[in-house]
Amino acid sequence: MGYSTSSFSMFVLALVIIMFCSAQVNVLSSPSGIKEITYAAADASKVSLALYYETLCPYCSNFMVNYLPRIFENGLIDIIDLKLVPYGNARINDDKVITCQHGPNECVLNTVEACALQVWPALDKHFNFIKCVETFVYNSQQSEWKSCYSTLGYEEEPINECYNNGLGQQLELGYAKVTDELNPPHKYVPWVTVNDVPLYDEYYNFPTYVCNAYEGTKPAACQGQQMDITPEAKSNQMLEVTFMDETTPTTKIMSPTTKARRQMKF
Repeated sequence: MGYSTSSFSMFVLALVIIMFCSAQVNVLSSPSGIKEITYAAADASKVSLALYYETLCPYCSNFMVNYLPRIFENGLIDIIDLKLVPYGNARINDDKVITCQHGPNECVLNTVEACALQVWPALDKHFNFIKCVETFVYNSQQSEWKSCYSTLGYEEEPINECYNNGLGQQLELGYAKVTDELNPPHKYVPWVTVNDVPLYDEYYNFPTYVCNAYEGTKPAACQGQQMDITPEAKSNQMLEVTFMDETTPTTKIMSPTTKARRQMKF
């Protein structure tokens, strides 16, 4: 049986609408050529939890592998609107060329994870992939990250296409804009915010802040989490973070493990 032109057009239109409505991250063109990152309207009753990170930061991978997954295990994700922003402490020159803090390999993985967020908008799918990649980073095996495709049963082609056709670069420029517009500006990574309020070095304690911010009936995962807390930047202590300017002796923190990881080849 054949299809009329009008019927086929209606089918394509319906498909586009479905894809648009299901997307978590949308990409819009701007006069500057940078793609604007916008997020689908979130459930107003949920608490916004955002992680600004870079892929080869050891503290970011530690947080991504050992802390953030707990919200899926204990049900806290039910009250959270999670946003991941893979850019971190990278910099952009006047020609819109991105230089990543831990070198070109970090730029590759930042872009790969940006593409994952775009081509797999479902939270469980893109988070599983990103967690898999970051697990290899955490274990100093980042050169093995491509095995995540076969491990998870994901198709490699959508990511390759996004990376190679320039969309990944445009996404990264968009995430750069989102990061640069933070108020207050981020000082290091991982940089975690709850309802746009930075947690500074308290980022490991994010469940407490999420539970305190949630205005509905507290889930079981919040039991014992509520306390009177005020996030502040702390000084004169060793923080498990990567500062923007690693060349400054007073802010550079590099444990032997961290140093070894950074010397690993991609």
